[in-house]
Amino acid sequence: MEKKLHLHMGFDRISGLPDPIKAHILSQLPTIDAVKTSILSNTWRAMWTQIHTLDLSRNKLPNLLTYSYSFYTYVNDSTKVSKETIIRTRELFYEFLDRAFESISMLEKLKLYVPGVGSDSKFRLDTWIERGFGFRQLIEFNFELGYESSENFRYCLPNCVFSSNLIRKLTLVNCEVGSSSLTDIHLPLLCDLCLVHVYLNGEAMSSLISNCPNLEDLNFDTCNGLESLEISGLLKLKKARIKYAYENPLAIEIEAPSLLEFTYECENFCDNEGFCEIELVDCLNVKRFTAIGTALDDYDLHYLLRRLPSLERLELYHCDCLRNIEFSSPKLVHLEFVHCGWLRKAQVNAPNLKVFHYEDDEPITLPLRGTTPRLNEAFVYLKPDNKNDKYYAVLVQFFAKLRHCERLILCVGSEEDLIVSEKVRMKTRPPLSGVKHLMVKLRVPFKKHTPVSFVEGLLWLAPCPETISISNSCIPVLKSLEFVYEKPLKSQTKCGCWKSLTINCWRHSLNKVTIENKKGAEDDTRLANFLRNARIDGKIVDCSYKSFGPNQRRTEVHDGTISF
Repeated sequence: MEKKLHLHMGFDRISGLPDPIKAHILSQLPTIDAVKTSILSNTWRAMWTQIHTLDLSRNKLPNLLTYSYSFYTYVNDSTKVSKETIIRTRELFYEFLDRAFESISMLEKLKLYVPGVGSDSKFRLDTWIERGFGFRQLIEFNFELGYESSENFRYCLPNCVFSSNLIRKLTLVNCEVGSSSLTDIHLPLLCDLCLVHVYLNGEAMSSLISNCPNLEDLNFDTCNGLESLEISGLLKLKKARIKYAYENPLAIEIEAPSLLEFTYECENFCDNEGFCEIELVDCLNVKRFTAIGTALDDYDLHYLLRRLPSLERLELYHCDCLRNIEFSSPKLVHLEFVHCGWLRKAQVNAPNLKVFHYEDDEPITLPLRGTTPRLNEAFVYLKPDNKNDKYYAVLVQFFAKLRHCERLILCVGSEEDLIVSEKVRMKTRPPLSGVKHLMVKLRVPFKKHTPVSFVEGLLWLAPCPETISISNSCIPVLKSLEFVYEKPLKSQTKCGCWKSLTINCWRHSLNKVTIENKKGAEDDTRLANFLRNARIDGKIVDCSYKSFGPNQRRTEVHDGTISF
């Protein structure tokens, strides 16, 4: 009876738990919520100081702490009040940090965002960081300084940050690493280093790299103070990402025998006159190379890829200096060209290629050398300006290189982008004869329903698919068509609709079609009638269609018979 009374009156059982259990419970909460428990009772007042992770990163703080003074520049008379509010809020936050670093007994992870700092507050900031590292248990430190600092002040980190025997992950944003920061540098266990908008010179960078013998992951993002970046001696380095600003180009040389992934990026995409000087030395194990917005030209790319014999994944995004590239990569399985605006021709010898991704306005010439690879998947995004016979002829040639593809995804504006003109059809053969699953994503909705001419156009491109799906990003439409074909007899020859096309096309062998509207509800009567009577030999095709529209009952039509 007493137990039921306590439950009815809201008796606090959690407060009676041992302190280690309560501390563990708090450790599962966001830091801000853990701190809020201090107002529950005297029992909880200091409990949050026993948590081992203090996460006060930018995305965990109230918006008012992340605003700059100029946030309200274009607001009316309330500007002055708003600025004062920001200043007052920051000071309250800083006072909380004073108390927190006085009270916390141990930290393993510290993530700290400081909105703004000037020379007058450097000592205060040094104190917080030194106390954080003073616990000698810190294994992860993430520090970000707000971009608004008084008098163009650059905050130079104290040397305790770089003399920790236990730190494993270090992220620094918008600060400085000076000579005073590295007087006692010793980072034997550091395996993950991320520098974003950090100011440091070549000597500081060299000292930092040479004292991280176990570094595995390096992220160098638009840092200032360097004209060149040389990385060597990191025998365990597996991933490196180098990002530079267009106005501050870097000459890069990396020697890392264990490197597996490398990303090379320009912050503001380079134009045709961009600077590029990169050297990968003894990086024979690199499996993934990504270039984003860089000034790599045809020669640069060819030279780089020759020195990456183990490459499996190549991703080129917005590389506008590429024109006509040619390379061989025997182990390459994944290839992407995304908005490389001036790329016109890619002559690639990749016999083991399995995934191909292409995005641009127009298709390119793709003379794949050697045997046409049997792809598992290909994705093609097109946005053509002129849909004329020249465009369709190039499109057919482009698709022909993807004919042995298990699953092909086409993302286009409207159906006209894919309905090849009759003139071009008369001169060519269907390019996607080996495609089994064709998926089409449209960016412009149909006026009424899926046109029969569009489905017929897709079946000309891929004359013997197992499935075709059509979706639209503007309206909730997802239509799928599943095809079943007659098995040819041993003595029966191929239909012979196109020379050297060794398949029986759908007009000669289609046996059954199932049309299904998984999203949206369309009247597929016309489409079903077209497919039912499409065989050249006059044989009727078994055709049924189903609809699963929103808030509608399941409707199925089989040879004119409707069922619910």
